Amino acid sequence: MTDDRTAALELLRTRLSGTLVLPGEPDYDAARSPWNLSVDQHPAAVVVPADVDEVRAVLATAAEAGLGVTTQPNGHGADDDLEGVVLIRPSAFDEITVDVEARVLRVGAGVNWGAALQALDGTGLIALAGSNPEVNVVGLAINGGHSMFSRRHGLTARSIVAVDLVDAAGGLRRVTDADDGELMWALRGGGGGFGVVTAIELALHEGSELFGGSLVFPVEAAVPVISAAFALARDVPELGLDIGMMQFPDLPVMPPHLRGRIVASIALVHVGDEMTGRGYADRLLAVAEPIANSLTTFTIGALAAVAGEPVDPMPTADLGAAIGADDDAFAAEFVEAFLAGAERGLLRCGLRAMGGATAEGQGAELAAVGAIRAPLLLSAGVLLMNPAIDPVAALQPLRALVERHGVHGGVPSMLGPGPLADAYGPAVLDRLAEVKQRVDPSGLVRGNRAIRAS
Repeated sequence: MTDDRTAALELLRTRLSGTLVLPGEPDYDAARSPWNLSVDQHPAAVVVPADVDEVRAVLATAAEAGLGVTTQPNGHGADDDLEGVVLIRPSAFDEITVDVEARVLRVGAGVNWGAALQALDGTGLIALAGSNPEVNVVGLAINGGHSMFSRRHGLTARSIVAVDLVDAAGGLRRVTDADDGELMWALRGGGGGFGVVTAIELALHEGSELFGGSLVFPVEAAVPVISAAFALARDVPELGLDIGMMQFPDLPVMPPHLRGRIVASIALVHVGDEMTGRGYADRLLAVAEPIANSLTTFTIGALAAVAGEPVDPMPTADLGAAIGADDDAFAAEFVEAFLAGAERGLLRCGLRAMGGATAEGQGAELAAVGAIRAPLLLSAGVLLMNPAIDPVAALQPLRALVERHGVHGGVPSMLGPGPLADAYGPAVLDRLAEVKQRVDPSGLVRGNRAIRAS
């Protein structure tokens, strides 16, 4: 970085009540670290602005110094070295407001789903939340967002009703369909390249009764259980289902009944009464005896317990894809591919059931992430803490599966790193580029995902 740029950032620091960290300073490595610790990003500075005026100051300084600006609440989806880019962490924007009468959740850009769901507990309302409590609300929503409620109510992006953002020129805007329908369309799935989002408002839905949890089955039952889960997804299009395989390490910290085992897991979420939900689960339980069963009634504040995903940052190699098959033959191929990958270090692979409201056209025309036609979204990861594991080799059987059954499209937040072109066709990409050119012609603001590969 040139001396002029450094001087401009040093001057900016004197104008902030928030923090600014530069390369070489003691806190820089911790500040720049994304969620996926294998991504080695080196931004020109990391800033935690205290308010909107300080966001404006960051944008103005970056523009004058010839730097870019990007926002990462937690660093999910990071996939760039960020050279010449100022990284904003919006943790100070921590507002949470639930308007029960209007059925709207308003949160600041620094709020994670865990805190938002706790605020919803007791209201009888649900948001189209992510499965991990440490995922950021804004980040999930503007990148498409898939929820265990999405088959009933649609993708998270489609539930956005308003966005507060600071645009590239420093103007604070409240964006709605009435105010700027094209920009709102882009923000519903186009990511963070259209301005610095400071707050978001999401539509809420009735959900006073919830039932669900996870069923874990021995590997010997994986193919018939997964086939039964596919059939259940087709028959009950509003039921949330996450279908997958997992390899538990042979470590003392693992539960004895799971230690060192490969298992099939089915997580389900039903909005409604327990009797109906148990009836759906019984279709899986009739196939095989589970190793573990956490099915229960719960409230929205406990949603994250259904998936039980890791909440700590870790180094991973990820794979995501839309899958065009969901029949018995694909179930067998999927299990075979996972087992081949597990021999090389693959730990998990999930298949989110789509269909239902994710595939319906209603409301899709108002969002960049429109109707999803693929029946499944695949997401897999290899933990990179053991240097003996080759992530390319571990993921290769699944990549071969995707080559046979993958289809173009999907939800950016579920596809792993890569440009928006991995999810959207030319017409959507052209429209996103037009909005970008209108609101940020100089390209000051960068999203985690470029519209097209450079």
